[in-house]
Amino acid sequence: MSEIRRRRQRVEVGRNRSALVAAAIRVLGVRPEASMSEIAAAAGVSRQTAYAHFGTREMLLASVRDEQSRRSIDVLTAADLETGTATAALGRFIAAVTSLLAQQTRFDSVDSDSTADAARHVPIEQLLGALIGRGRESGEFTTDLDTQWLVAATIALGHAAEQQLRAGHSDVTTVAAQFRCSVQRLYGAETR
Repeated sequence: MSEIRRRRQRVEVGRNRSALVAAAIRVLGVRPEASMSEIAAAAGVSRQTAYAHFGTREMLLASVRDEQSRRSIDVLTAADLETGTATAALGRFIAAVTSLLAQQTRFDSVDSDSTADAARHVPIEQLLGALIGRGRESGEFTTDLDTQWLVAATIALGHAAEQQLRAGHSDVTTVAAQFRCSVQRLYGAETR
């Protein structure tokens, strides 16, 4: 096989994988129980191609979670948490999380790998830990709670917000306001 043909094949493989992940995000956002066949059809590839790339539905879902994690980190990085006051940066963090909550695809019925999920949180934990440290140094965050506790509690509040949305108990605006108020109180951040 020529080098040009191998490159074309790699590009096609990458395109198919990307199309399948994008289709899974769209389809599962509407029908979390959708089959590989449905996802493949939405991606414009055969069911066999979907299985050739991912092996199992669970492996495709892991790739979807990885993609969502990558997008989340991109959104949080774009919030530029190192700029301005810690309180303003916290506001941008909360706004970014709110936008992510409205976009993320949920997989209620699928058990996920807790080790992989924990690894996906590491960059977020690092961003939050640095923000909390900066807020404490400047006197904007007055809590005496441990930083790791604050990080874990913030992530838990994010998951609680997600569950409220998923269950239909609240709309995005209400959840965003409650998340903002809860995190600000947790950090001892003065609101203006």
